[in-house]
Amino acid sequence: MKRILVPLLLLVILQVAVLTGLLFGGGVMKRLNQNSVDIINERVINRKNYIEDEMLKRWSNLDSALESVNQSAQKLKKEDPEGFRKIQSNSSASIKLLDKSTEELIALIRQNMVTGAFIVLNTDDLSADKKAGKYKNKPGICIRDYDPVAAPSENNTDLLAERMPSELVRKWKIGMDTGWNSGFGFGDSQTSYYSFLYEPYMAAKENPDLKTSDLGYWSPSYTLKDNTSEVISYSVPLRLEDGTVYGVLGVELSTDYLKKLISFNELSENKTSAYILGVQEGKKTDPFQNAMVSGPAYSMYMKQSKSMRLNASEDYNNAYTIGGQDSDILCSDIHYLKLYNTNTPFADYKWALIGVVPTDQLFAFSNKFSRTLVIVVAALFIVSVIGVLVVSILITRPVISLASDVKNSDPNRPIVLSKTGINELDELGGSFEKLSSAVFESARKFAQILRMASIKIGGFEIDKKENRFFMTEDFFSVFHCDKKWDNMSTEEFSESMHQFAPYVSRVNEQDHIYIFEIPTEKDPVWIRLSIQFEDDKIVGLAEDITKETLELKKMEYERDYDLLTNILNRRAFNARLDQLFHEGEGVLKKAALMMIDLDNLKFLNDTYGHDFGDKYIQKTAAGLKNYSPESSVVARMSGDEFFVFFYGYDTKDEIRREIKQCWSRMDEEYLELPNKQKFRLRMSGGIAWYPDNTTDYTMLIKYADFAMYKVKKRGKGRYGEFDSESYVEDAYLLQNKEELNHLIEEELIEYYFQPIIDVATGETFAFEALMRSRLDSIPTVYEILSLAKQESKLYEIERLTWFKSMESFVELMHSNAVKKGTRIFINSIPNQDLDEKDVEWFEFQYGEYLDLIVQEITEEERGNRRMQAKKEERMRRWGGSIAIDDYGSGYNNEHLLLSVSAQYLKIDMKIIRDIHIDHNKQQIVKNIIYYAHERQIKIIAEGVETYEEMQTVVRLGADYIQGYYFAKPSLLIQDIDEQKKKKLLELRR
Repeated sequence: MKRILVPLLLLVILQVAVLTGLLFGGGVMKRLNQNSVDIINERVINRKNYIEDEMLKRWSNLDSALESVNQSAQKLKKEDPEGFRKIQSNSSASIKLLDKSTEELIALIRQNMVTGAFIVLNTDDLSADKKAGKYKNKPGICIRDYDPVAAPSENNTDLLAERMPSELVRKWKIGMDTGWNSGFGFGDSQTSYYSFLYEPYMAAKENPDLKTSDLGYWSPSYTLKDNTSEVISYSVPLRLEDGTVYGVLGVELSTDYLKKLISFNELSENKTSAYILGVQEGKKTDPFQNAMVSGPAYSMYMKQSKSMRLNASEDYNNAYTIGGQDSDILCSDIHYLKLYNTNTPFADYKWALIGVVPTDQLFAFSNKFSRTLVIVVAALFIVSVIGVLVVSILITRPVISLASDVKNSDPNRPIVLSKTGINELDELGGSFEKLSSAVFESARKFAQILRMASIKIGGFEIDKKENRFFMTEDFFSVFHCDKKWDNMSTEEFSESMHQFAPYVSRVNEQDHIYIFEIPTEKDPVWIRLSIQFEDDKIVGLAEDITKETLELKKMEYERDYDLLTNILNRRAFNARLDQLFHEGEGVLKKAALMMIDLDNLKFLNDTYGHDFGDKYIQKTAAGLKNYSPESSVVARMSGDEFFVFFYGYDTKDEIRREIKQCWSRMDEEYLELPNKQKFRLRMSGGIAWYPDNTTDYTMLIKYADFAMYKVKKRGKGRYGEFDSESYVEDAYLLQNKEELNHLIEEELIEYYFQPIIDVATGETFAFEALMRSRLDSIPTVYEILSLAKQESKLYEIERLTWFKSMESFVELMHSNAVKKGTRIFINSIPNQDLDEKDVEWFEFQYGEYLDLIVQEITEEERGNRRMQAKKEERMRRWGGSIAIDDYGSGYNNEHLLLSVSAQYLKIDMKIIRDIHIDHNKQQIVKNIIYYAHERQIKIIAEGVETYEEMQTVVRLGADYIQGYYFAKPSLLIQDIDEQKKKKLLELRR
């Protein structure tokens, strides 16, 4: 008996030891713990990305308010320089500026969805005050809304004034908080300047060349004096065009509000975890200052400590401990927020989001799993030892019979052996039955552990050689099926699986992987079935992959759809059109591609901010989607460009009706502006036809683009169809190279002159030289310049402009057609300039007339600052002048006016046209003239064609007049009509 008992006992001990070593020494527990850490890190990263996006794109978007406050300050400084210089001690000056800023602060709270906004005024040296330890009161405003998510009140009853002069509190009817003060009383309380004031203000002083956006500062948490609400803030310096820094503007976010956005409940099920939003200054090994703590875990173990030092965990990757020792809590990896650009004053201030989870909760599953395995192994060992004893005692001759019963037993149930009539064998059989029951119970418990896991799994095994089938109890529940597995045969299992065949959505034949999409009462679920063939065995594993499938579908949606408008993006549109064109004319039939370009988007962005520009784009996308046929393909291709593809029609007229109906409905759409004014949607479109125009997708886009271009040349707000004749005509123009060469070589251009009349005297002050072609094949200046640009011969045209215009002008002067001292305005081609050799020759030929030249430049010149400066320097050297041409046409704006030292400004004829009946145009011209005269710049009104137009521009203060009213451009100089001159002089009296 010992010969049987001892080897069997040794075998049982060895098996238990191997099983224990594999489970506890093979790193299974540590891997489970590491998986828990990795899951926490993924959740923290997702939350970090959300907070970073909010901080950068929403909360710190102060551009509109900053511009408005600076404009008010600039105006105040101009009107009251002394009051502005002493703005922090001059009550009337500061209150005037703060009053102008209050509306912007309220708008910041509403639009940026923050809990507060503030402005602090200061022109003193803060560093000197801080060094001396003597602080001064600062005028300012701080307004808070502790629930920015709630609908705003029209009369501001949801706002509280923390810091605000009493006069403004009464004016704006904003309630005062319990800690209200009329300003920031640093001097009264001898409180150090808050970092949200000191840091950006001093950064602006020390870095005058940096952009304001690079001087923005995120401050750690703080509380205002006499107020218990803890907040963090973002502030930027306030500075004028001359570099004067006069305070800061910023927004606040209460830590209570941040805690709602950074919910710690997602980290663990029992809600005992925490998020920490911290700030680290300096090296990555330096401690963190806690800006916000959301959740009980941190305070439970670290009390109310405001700083912490993190050290990498010795046991787990991407995890940290607090203070360098393993404790009852474990931190996630440090996930830094990218809030500052490199090489900026606050680049060393690193914000990070850290998750904190108690280890007993983080490793709860692995701990429970470990305890269960210990119990299972111990029970298995005990049962096995008892079984060995029983087998050793009761083994007898009928072992073969018992072995046969064991061999034929059902593996899905505990073994049941037939009685032999021999007590020893029956006892041995009973021991086998007990052992089988124990193993079955252990397997059941293990299966229960698997069911407790976060992912549903089930498996099966088919042994063809032994003709046996095994399946886990929960296999069919993974497929959301209530089938029972009791005594199921291989054939029954195969029949049951065939019912899921219609739900197979994807198949990997090589790896034998099948993806099922199974409908349920709520939402569909996705199951992955992996099958392996091993000799005579087939093993399968079914997993519920619904979560990862939904995440993948979300990624695919974001890849194919424009996130702002929720319609197809360029990539998805191209893929869809490529598919349709591959299917051919049988599917497309008659089709049309309409390219749409939004009108007035730039005006909306510049006037009301990019938030309203985004709403304008969203409104357009929604309209195109709703009013286009369901079968059409609608996409946003770029900022203000949309495509709509109509296909599957029998005639073009059917498509035209659809387009007309869509366009009419879009014309009725509007966007409501902050002043309740309705801003109509306006767009221009071009249509190209398939297959009439082309069967090539790329050419179809090109033709639609050309059609839209032609429409926009005629006027915005309409759509038109592609015209092949017009396209061929333009194409021929672009190819007319030989004619251009002939024009340049033979100098086949001449110059017409149009007088510019002095309003004060009625005499001709100057002439503008206007190019005219002598070739019928290239009749217009636009065609000449277009061809020259295509052939890289703009320099040759620039040279002809200077030499031919001056040659004609000097001839007229020598013939006494032009009085001596009369100036000539020459249109210089943008970004083109004479080389040194041509300049020397020009100076040699026309040296005595150089001081009469006025060089006209346009907005396009501003892109090449070096060339612009070179032209300005030459005019100064010659004694000539600079004129800004076409001001207000869309090609020039205030940037050019600020960057160019001009002596004349020519207001574009589009503004002058019908100015006498358009009060908006009159106001624009009045503002331009006022600003120009302040800078000693003379105004020329272009395109004056009627007496009423002349009367209006003279009344508004124009210095000179040019237009058909006095004379058209001509080769021969004509005398000005004396009657018209008399009428002009009468207007001056």
